[in-house]
Amino acid sequence: MLKECGMLDSTPIEVKGIKISPREFLSHIMTPKLQPLERETDVCVMWNTVTGIKDGQKMRIDYYMWEEADTENGISAMGRVTAFPEAIATVMLGKGEITKKGIVAPEDAIEGKIYENFLEELKRRKINILEVSKKI
Repeated sequence: MLKECGMLDSTPIEVKGIKISPREFLSHIMTPKLQPLERETDVCVMWNTVTGIKDGQKMRIDYYMWEEADTENGISAMGRVTAFPEAIATVMLGKGEITKKGIVAPEDAIEGKIYENFLEELKRRKINILEVSKKI
């Protein structure tokens, strides 16, 4: 809705003799209001659903994740769930565990036993992904 209203435009407009872009104005107004309160942290929530055929059976698999910030070490939830998987994959590449070459989607490069190891490494860092499979 903000985009449709023009509030994300970066081209300055003149208002009462002052030039400012709608985006800059919006940022100036909203940034202070979007700051966390004292002791408040972020949370990352994921729920992905995949349907398809597995071993000849039509399946639905749901993946759930709820991660909170690491306040002891000052790492946001978003920082944890974006940096840790990349760090794990980098180590796996360095060890030769991931063998795909070139630009490859993570789901194609990290599969089977490699995927199980990847999930274990996430668990070691207290990032837990719950997988629920159901025949449909």
